[in-house]
Amino acid sequence: MPKKTINPRLARNYHEATSEKSREVYRQWASTYDRELIEDFGYRAPEAAVECLLEYFPSRQIEILDMGCGTGLVGQLLCDAGYKQVDGLDLSPEMILKASEKGVYRHLGEANLSTSILLDPIYDAVLCVGVFSHGSQQPFDLPKLFAGLKPGGVLIATVNGKGWHDIGWSALLEKSSRENSFQVESLRDIPYLTGEGISGKLLIARPTPEEP
Repeated sequence: MPKKTINPRLARNYHEATSEKSREVYRQWASTYDRELIEDFGYRAPEAAVECLLEYFPSRQIEILDMGCGTGLVGQLLCDAGYKQVDGLDLSPEMILKASEKGVYRHLGEANLSTSILLDPIYDAVLCVGVFSHGSQQPFDLPKLFAGLKPGGVLIATVNGKGWHDIGWSALLEKSSRENSFQVESLRDIPYLTGEGISGKLLIARPTPEEP
């Protein structure tokens, strides 16, 4: 069977890219992002992440960081589910502007996970949905998010399934967990871009507890 051709609007993200190049992609994409991702590509990762959060925190009275919030697709689902204390960070000012229009975030700001990022440990959960894909450094950027967690907090992140296989995320994640002292508590298969036939991974991770 011939290999399925990936839509070029997605393929432009399926390689190593500088932060500036990523900003330019999302600057151009912001106005049509929601419609294209959901209607054209069948983007389902946000639903999977919020369903997982509901398993861990059925009480809605928690503090959440939506890292890589984009236009606010995850934030909208969190709001609809009853989570109201949600902050969002993204590298694209244009995407943040779209997210602000939804009115579902307490605070929004600009941040770049591929460089240094300063987080206060105030969150019960950090969600990172649609960020991780084909960057070989991404499994080593992921542990930066633990800085934002309260003791006992949890990181819920998705990985594009094509990226997972193309760059060998499994081995890189294992290496990162050893080097950065965290544990992957659960790894699940999820629907990701159903219109493109691309599945995904959802991982739940926590920092390794310190020895008493």
